[in-house]
Amino acid sequence: MHRLAASARMLAVAVAACVALTVSSCASPPEVVPLTAAQRIERLQQGFDRYWKTIADRYPDAVRPEVSILQIQEGGNLAAVLRACLRRQGATGVSVSADGTIGVDRSATVLTTAQLENQDIALFTCTVEYPRRDLYDSFLSDSQLGALWDYYVGFLQPCLSLSGHAVSDAPARARFISTFYTAKRWNPYLGVSFATARPGDRDILQRCPSSPGWIRN
Repeated sequence: MHRLAASARMLAVAVAACVALTVSSCASPPEVVPLTAAQRIERLQQGFDRYWKTIADRYPDAVRPEVSILQIQEGGNLAAVLRACLRRQGATGVSVSADGTIGVDRSATVLTTAQLENQDIALFTCTVEYPRRDLYDSFLSDSQLGALWDYYVGFLQPCLSLSGHAVSDAPARARFISTFYTAKRWNPYLGVSFATARPGDRDILQRCPSSPGWIRN
């Protein structure tokens, strides 16, 4: 009898925890201040600087072209704009799909180091001149990143743990914010293994969304 009562209490606690987590995942974040247009452009420029560094690391003698943003691109004309830009740059071994995704052939049509360098510089040039709207819109301010950390630590970590997954420790809030746009970005889903199937893994992204609704919406 006592055992049944204890089990009932544990079940009630688990259900209450799940309900609380679900409610918190839907809640609006604390008052946050999004980036201004100028700050979004600054974030883009920082990304371009990192992009160029990868090219300079491969080709130490490469000269960075003097290019700037011409237009933030979105919608159906993105692919046509990128194709025209890459043609102007003389890029070979490059294709652009209907949604603007760029495909690169590094073997069949591009053979020499000089051609590879020209290809990379052409890709850099067109990426800078016509950045995607979804990239421009994706940048978060420090206050938004703080709210995201709150979501990760207050909801997503315990949600994954209750689902039976081991989750890595969260960095301090300030470190999470400062490293978010680097290779050291932390996310509770990083390191979560689905090699061993668990009951409920099929709909885990619905129960434990990887980002809060205020980002997805």
